[in-house]
Amino acid sequence: MEHSQRHMYEMVDALVRAGGRFRPRPTPLGDDAFWPTKTDQRCSMETPIDFAVARSVPGQPADLGFDEDDDMISCGLCWATITGANHRPGTTWGAPGG
Repeated sequence: MEHSQRHMYEMVDALVRAGGRFRPRPTPLGDDAFWPTKTDQRCSMETPIDFAVARSVPGQPADLGFDEDDDMISCGLCWATITGANHRPGTTWGAPGG
């Protein structure tokens, strides 16, 4: 885990404690919540994001973007993204049409 992404791991931990589930990397890559992509580190939740829980996680940077309409949390500081089950592909930062 990169130190600069620790806050995003804390966010995923809080969402899981509240009943959410994330899609881990397939074995043998490990069970890390975040997968590397061409543009960012991505965590794909198998459940919709509970934004009340997400907003209550302390110590989050000001660069954190909460997009409830697209079921996505993005960090402009570390370029990590959490997408929920209701996320529409192609709307993440840097993606065509996004």
